[in-house]
Amino acid sequence: MRVIASRSVNGGGLMYVMRKTLAFAGSFFLLGTMVVFFGVHTVAGERGMLARPQLERKIMLAEEQLALLEKRQTFLSHRIGLMHKGGVDADILAETARAELGLYAPNDVIVSIDLSDLKF
Repeated sequence: MRVIASRSVNGGGLMYVMRKTLAFAGSFFLLGTMVVFFGVHTVAGERGMLARPQLERKIMLAEEQLALLEKRQTFLSHRIGLMHKGGVDADILAETARAELGLYAPNDVIVSIDLSDLKF
């Protein structure tokens, strides 16, 4: 009986070593997979190093659009200010009435400008 007991102890020791080796190999594999995953996304991901020029181009376009919108806001704020200064500016009133109501004199020359296409 002692021989059987010693064999089971030796077999248990071998299983312990195998489990430790597999745990180490599994941990090493998991760590390697994580390094590769994050490395690939750092280089070729949506916001990686290869996408940086495209992102910078998008940022530059957005800043240009912001500048145009700020100029348009300034222009419209100025026009609104002319309407609110204790009374309506005569030129603004005439321009708005002609545009909205179609009140044109026979000798008026009409130049139509689409403000949405205008770059301030």
